[in-house]
Amino acid sequence: MPSQLNVDNHLINHNNEHEMPKYQNTYRLMAHNPFKIDPVDKIVKTAMINKLEDISYDAAECPKVCESVATDIREKIRKLNFDRYKIVVNVTIVEKGGQSLQTSMGFLWDAEKDNYSLFTYEARTFHAYCCVFGLYYE
Repeated sequence: MPSQLNVDNHLINHNNEHEMPKYQNTYRLMAHNPFKIDPVDKIVKTAMINKLEDISYDAAECPKVCESVATDIREKIRKLNFDRYKIVVNVTIVEKGGQSLQTSMGFLWDAEKDNYSLFTYEARTFHAYCCVFGLYYE
């Protein structure tokens, strides 16, 4: 006569802890909450203006400021809970010195699902720009 303990043996591992059941793949190809540009643009604009309006260019401090601004923006965007998206934030500060600056970006992505937001800020002593990428991740 089998005991009752052996019936539920497949749910219990050797340490007598319950194992999580394994589910089949959903094969869902679209996100429930896709990356949206408008709320990201607002977050980037307010964060850049609030963090950069009272500073002047300092070569030693600007990398720390860039990191702080990027972290702040990334955390606020994560709160929007974009489903199945990787968020990449790039903040750059360049000193004004009478020079010209030209940047370019190239993409290899799905134009229907991936997108980006770009914001530039000009202060008295520097130019700053922020680019946020929302990359769909299956």
